[in-house]
Amino acid sequence: MKRQLFAAAAVGCILFSACGSSKSSSPTTTKATSATTDTSSSSTGAADTSSPATSTADTSGSDATAPEPSTPGTSSGTELSIPTDTMAPPSSMVANTADATIDFGAGKVAQPYDEFLQASLADIQDYWRETYPQVYGAPFQELSGGIWASYPGRAGQIPSGCSGDPSEQYPAVGNAFYCGNGDYIAYDDAGLVPQLVNEFGNAAVGVVFAHEFGHAIQARAGDFPASTPTVYLEQQADCFAGSWTAHVARGESASLTFGDQEVKAGLSAMVAVKDTSLGADVTQGDAHGSAFDRVGAFENGFKGGADACKAMETTPLPLIDLPFTTEDEYNSGGNLPYADIVSDVVTDLGRFWTSITDMGTFTAPTVTAFDHDGPFPSCDGFKDTDFQFNAVYCPASNTVFYDDGYAQALYSNYGDFAVGYIISNAWSDAVQVQLGSGLAGEQRALINDCLTGVWTSDIIPPADGTADPQRLYISPGDLDEAVETALLSDAGIGNGQVGSAFERIDYFRAGVIGGTAECSKRIDQG
Repeated sequence: MKRQLFAAAAVGCILFSACGSSKSSSPTTTKATSATTDTSSSSTGAADTSSPATSTADTSGSDATAPEPSTPGTSSGTELSIPTDTMAPPSSMVANTADATIDFGAGKVAQPYDEFLQASLADIQDYWRETYPQVYGAPFQELSGGIWASYPGRAGQIPSGCSGDPSEQYPAVGNAFYCGNGDYIAYDDAGLVPQLVNEFGNAAVGVVFAHEFGHAIQARAGDFPASTPTVYLEQQADCFAGSWTAHVARGESASLTFGDQEVKAGLSAMVAVKDTSLGADVTQGDAHGSAFDRVGAFENGFKGGADACKAMETTPLPLIDLPFTTEDEYNSGGNLPYADIVSDVVTDLGRFWTSITDMGTFTAPTVTAFDHDGPFPSCDGFKDTDFQFNAVYCPASNTVFYDDGYAQALYSNYGDFAVGYIISNAWSDAVQVQLGSGLAGEQRALINDCLTGVWTSDIIPPADGTADPQRLYISPGDLDEAVETALLSDAGIGNGQVGSAFERIDYFRAGVIGGTAECSKRIDQG
């Protein structure tokens, strides 16, 4: 964020398409009768899965014209029905003889996720055999070039249709990619995939390969012009990954079952592979998108299916481009000093909510910190355990109480807007109280996320550079910090109290993109 004044987090090129070492000059696709005529490469560069996970995009050298996005109506808050328990793939499966399977090579070290990965790839192919004709009106063309595990010692054994930097130890190092020049997928079985499994679990790897297979679908459809900026290809592939994840979560897979934690792993994978090059033009070079944008595309596919993803070819989701505006902002990464964050956020929340005409007379709450280990505030209806790792609004005293130790940890791990996010969510509950909201439990908590999104939208710097020097504005990376914080507070879908990470991010994005009208619509839907 910046005080003009607020601050930033980061991103990078990791998992999915046309980035990293195994890329051709441009990820072009052409209408063709054979998928092998496409010379594109789509990759998932080496993921930074540390907390916070961030990624960096090469923003050089693209003069392509971006398709004109029209702001889609954000999906309504559909109640999700996802099992909370998961089932491992069976130890023996009846393989489809048409499946492209993994060429492991003779020197591969067996990995505990190998069977899960095979099962995921088989299911992804089954999904597209059924879905592709429904969406594109043509038979699905099988992946002809296979799937290749890459690791030290395999150089020369992997297809070379999208050969990368010859100085790299082995093809696809730190990466996973689809190559249209040969119609194959290659992945790093020594670094990237084990790292993702260790950090997020097996399901994250299934999502990665669903994304890469999404690029194979793009090659078959040939609907994107060659000049399409990389980020729009990545957005659709993220969307396709979400549509496949929903198919498994709905119980439609014969071999896999995803519960809430697997869906969260998919969101985490999107965050892990976000761009880390803060302030760069998202439509230039090899940019893949921020966590805010990538998670949004994944959720679009999860909620709307492959049809919603196809629609992105002509109506892409809106991308929020946040450049640095001053040298000081760039040097600080967009982060305010911790000592200034709460006071600046509170001042701006007061400015914003008192300016809303529908609010009438709004009495701003007092905001008070408490020590992480107590003593804890006293408020009717709250237990001591409700306060730790939290910011809470107490209606009786019109006070927002926040855990200062938790806020400092969020600041250290993610950035200043992670703190702003939790303060605003508690403040939003004060807004609901003064508006006479009758919502309770999970729906009330989710509307707080939506209202935080509305405020966040108001502090996006004007694109024309006419920012008010007395105002607070978000900086590059801030939206990702909110997404990362929402992932920490996952309460499980349908728990009746807080909402899952999926739902919280969905409602936050709805507020940012759709404003008060979208939040009102979701309130009316209950």
